[in-house]
Amino acid sequence: MAICEMCGRVGDLVDSIVEGANMQVCLECSSYGHVVTINQPVVDKKIEREKELKTKPIVEMIDCVVDDYSEKIKKAREKKGLKQEDLAKDIAEKVSVIHQLESNKLKPSFKLAKKLEVFLNITLISQFEQNLSKKEESIDFKNDAVTIGDLLKEDEIK
Repeated sequence: MAICEMCGRVGDLVDSIVEGANMQVCLECSSYGHVVTINQPVVDKKIEREKELKTKPIVEMIDCVVDDYSEKIKKAREKKGLKQEDLAKDIAEKVSVIHQLESNKLKPSFKLAKKLEVFLNITLISQFEQNLSKKEESIDFKNDAVTIGDLLKEDEIK
């Protein structure tokens, strides 16, 4: 319990601005001014959000060309009854590119993979999840291989 700064009563007080001065007054005296509402500090919410981000895993979807692209391209081309020269002409690529793709010597770019997917009606690009959350690693200071860079990386994680 506290004392009203205006009338001297003992009781529950509220912050109020009376004639430009911030005062702690009782409920009756608060009618002579404007009651100030005290909001929760924004810092608490910011800290909670940071904690939430640290605990939630950060996941990103990544596109990737499948490993068996060469087999898929060759089987789809043969199923359509095309020669490598015909396929190259139809998708506006060089014959050597088609040959290298089918012999697994050249991995297709996303643009070329999309072109082949549409023309041959196959799937060459797949998506997978990658966890981007930082893992906390502890450094063994007894290890002779520890570098200054390792220490700086640990400082960035924290």
